This record gives sequence, C-alpha cells and structure tokens, in this order.
Amino acid sequence: MANVYTAGKDRRLIIYSISRYIFLRTAYADGIERPIILAADYFDGLTEVIWNDTIYYAYQNQNKDIIVRNVLDTNIVYQTRCNENPDMHCPCLAVCNGKLVLFYMVTNPVTENMALKCVLPMQSGLQVEVPTECDNIDMYQVYCVQGRLYLYTDVMYQVTEPGRYRCLIYQDEENNITETIAYYQRRIEELEATIESAKTQYNDLMETAISYRDEAIKWRSKFI
Repeated sequence: MANVYTAGKDRRLIIYSISRYIFLRTAYADGIERPIILAADYFDGLTEVIWNDTIYYAYQNQNKDIIVRNVLDTNIVYQTRCNENPDMHCPCLAVCNGKLVLFYMVTNPVTENMALKCVLPMQSGLQVEVPTECDNIDMYQVYCVQGRLYLYTDVMYQVTEPGRYRCLIYQDEENNITETIAYYQRRIEELEATIESAKTQYNDLMETAISYRDEAIKWRSKFI
C-alpha cells in the first residue's frame, strides 16, 4: 500500500513499503524518479503524516521497536524499544493542535488485554493520557476531519488536545436521556394538572348534588 502527498503544482511524493524496505519516490506529470530508500529495517505498521511541511513516518523495525523519522533526515526522531513496553503494535502518527502525536497499542503479557498508549515524539516521548476505557480494547482508529482529530475505539472521541478527549457518543446518549427525562417530567406535570382539574370538577359536582339533595329534603318535608 502506498500513500501519495502533493508537493507543489506538478509533484507528488509517494511513500510505500516492500519487504523490509521503506521507499520514497517523486512523481511528475511526465515521469517518476527512481526510489529512495528511507529505511531498510521495516517490519510492520507504516504510518505517515504531514507536520511542519515535512512528511513524518513511523513503523516497527525488525526488532519490534517503534521508530519515528522524517523524509528529510536519516536520523531517528524518536524510538520506543520493545524491551521497554510489552508487545507493541499498530502505531499511528497524527497531528493535534500543531503537535505531533503517536498512538500505539500494547498487550499485557499476563492478562493479554490490549491497551492504547499515546506519546509526544518531539517531546522525548512524553506520555499523555488516553481515555480510561482504552485500557482494554480490541482495536482503534484515528481520523483527521477538517483539522480536527478523532479517536475511535468502541466509542468516538474528539481529541481536543493531546491527552484531552471529548466523548461524542456518550454525550449524545446523555442528551437523549436528558430529553427523555424532560419529556416525562412534562407528561407528569400534564397528568397532575388533569388530575387536579378532575378533582375540582368532582368537588363542584358533589357540592351541586348535595345542594340539590338538601333542597329536595326541604320540599319533601313540606308534604309529609
């Protein structure tokens, strides 16, 4: 699988992996250049993003470390070693409010639960929080829509800042519950008003009936 990035009016940058290599090729309207080898230790999980006008990419190398580089520099920007984290996999680079963020999953060797992690590669791998529900998940996906970053597990979150999340689905559910409660409160108030009206009508009828009875007793006593 290859991803294509626009660079100028007639230039395209293509980044892709084959076997243990990651390649970069530049394509023009009238042809394509020979590939440049970016990495020769690729194992799995190639992910890229444009940050500060440069393509940054992350992958797992043959040692299962997660590596972050950019296409303009052969040096490693950030590296998290497999001996520091249990069974890492599924890296994903993204940009949130101008900051480069790296998501990845780890598997607990005892429970075999999979958890999501998030770090800031440009800040020495500073670890930031993820939603508490992400301590035991099966998968995750990251989306960027109109400059906004979203994280999906079993729930959709908007990543407002690295380490800060707004739960969209739960918010919708909460809104629905609030609307439902308000509806039944209105119905209860309506029923209470109906009952009060019925009571008032009943009392009026009883008073009228009593007055008629008393009047009938008076007329009857005149003829006995």
